Amino acid sequence: MDEISKFYKNYEKEKSKTKKENVKKNYLVSFFNKCLVSFILVIISLIIIKVNPSFKDILKEEVYQDNLSFAYLNNLYNKYFGSILPSYSTDEIQPVFNENLTYTSYTSFFDGYKLVVSKNYLVPLIESGIVVFMGEIENYGYTIIIEGVDGVDIWYSNIKNPSVKLYDYVKSGSYLGETLDEHLYLVFEEGKKYLTFEEYIKN
Repeated sequence: MDEISKFYKNYEKEKSKTKKENVKKNYLVSFFNKCLVSFILVIISLIIIKVNPSFKDILKEEVYQDNLSFAYLNNLYNKYFGSILPSYSTDEIQPVFNENLTYTSYTSFFDGYKLVVSKNYLVPLIESGIVVFMGEIENYGYTIIIEGVDGVDIWYSNIKNPSVKLYDYVKSGSYLGETLDEHLYLVFEEGKKYLTFEEYIKN
């Protein structure tokens, strides 16, 4: 019986070791392939600029003069090529949080709006995007700005216990943090224009 138990333990150990090695190998292959795709895209862009100089002006206008949505590009890349940095697959259970924004009323507040919510409200993300700012903003308090895949930057203010880090890619409905009290401040910014609550939330 002891021999069977010993054999089973050795078998499980070898199986676990092989699984880890396969995951690591797949990670490296996937990462190399994505780096290669990115390199090829850059080379193609440089060739097009060399052949057609007007493309350089278009690129300059879209990237440097306009507010290029890197969140949109990241979303597009993930859709067709997968994540730039593939993650290890684990059997760990991840907490589930997928909520919609709920509030009892809202009023104008500087460039945005003040929503009345429950105390210590768990704030869900309205739109997927990239975290581009985390810090104090005058009149708003601690603020997290998400550059949305739809091209709109959303400010979430009066936040504590943030669950995100700068430059994280976050998904709509996921948990952002808690409100300090019964108020959540939101600002919707598209380029240099502030959108109204109706223009964004109601649509």
